[in-house]
Amino acid sequence: MFTKIYKMFIIAMMFALVIGLSNSNIINAQSSGITITNTSKISKTSLYPVYTLSPVAGAIFPMSELGNTYAAGFNGGLDLGVRMNRELSLYTKFGYYSLTNNTPTAPTSSYIEISAGPRYNFTDPKLKSIFFMEAGVGAYIFSQDAYTEGTQTFEKISNTNIGMNVGPGVALQLSKSIDVILKSKYHMIFNDGGTRSFINALGGLEFKF
Repeated sequence: MFTKIYKMFIIAMMFALVIGLSNSNIINAQSSGITITNTSKISKTSLYPVYTLSPVAGAIFPMSELGNTYAAGFNGGLDLGVRMNRELSLYTKFGYYSLTNNTPTAPTSSYIEISAGPRYNFTDPKLKSIFFMEAGVGAYIFSQDAYTEGTQTFEKISNTNIGMNVGPGVALQLSKSIDVILKSKYHMIFNDGGTRSFINALGGLEFKF
């Protein structure tokens, strides 16, 4: 199941990149009608697409059922994105979430997230910073190490479920090629016996190409 979901996200991301490049070329061709090799004025349209890479890290705060078993923990990840125009971006997220068990002797548990979705940017020509809202859907892989309790041994657990996430963020411009990115998201994972949820807050650097 994980392999199929992973392939679907890779194909979707590649398709989005191809569409973005095609749209950018069409818009440039329609706006000018000629090839310009040397000019001091660059249209805003020609700036897109912009590709981004963002290493991020922060904290995870389990909620409801998940919060009954786990306390706050660490999370880190990598965002890969493409900004199609001033308002719309598409991104793929690879995230790792370490779950701190409330019982010291309990086994180590974690989530791995592979998700993708849109990001809407609220921009203003007078501001260099960007406020945004983003949402995603994808695979959440839960893993729990094997452990022994008394005379009984429990094997390692690993399962994959579909989940979704949504939340706000801000990108603070350091230079033309680097931003500081800060965001918080609510995650909901759909299990056979119900849902699990958590909030994470993170920050990092966004490199633009």
